[in-house]
Amino acid sequence: MIDVSILKEKFNFNIADNKVIVESNIIDVLEYLKNTPEYKFDILTSVAAVDLKDKIELIYQLYSTGNNFTLNVSVIAENSFAKSVIDVYKSAYFDECEIYDMFGVKFEGNTNLKRLFMPESWIGHPMLKSYELKDERLVWNEK
Repeated sequence: MIDVSILKEKFNFNIADNKVIVESNIIDVLEYLKNTPEYKFDILTSVAAVDLKDKIELIYQLYSTGNNFTLNVSVIAENSFAKSVIDVYKSAYFDECEIYDMFGVKFEGNTNLKRLFMPESWIGHPMLKSYELKDERLVWNEK
């Protein structure tokens, strides 16, 4: 088990539901977790998004090969904007594009955000709870 008390003091976060909930700069937190020898979270296994109706939560799942330990780090995407972490973990690229495509979160610093699954002509982001499937403008168009 990894002692997260140092992290709690350094970054002011909460722990709930087996995840670290970050209220500061996600990039600083991830760089620290990746580059600090006692943590050494060298792999980002996935980035997931959860629509909580009034906000979108991003969950970064990290793995430390040296400690054989997994840690989930959570941050809220403010107004559907978040900082891209591809400079820390290049593997975040496709997850950020998928989250943009499905949830509409724009990642600042990801200069190549694009839809991965839905056609460019698709209107909206289908994983949002507010998404209306009955909209007549929603026509699958693979032009």
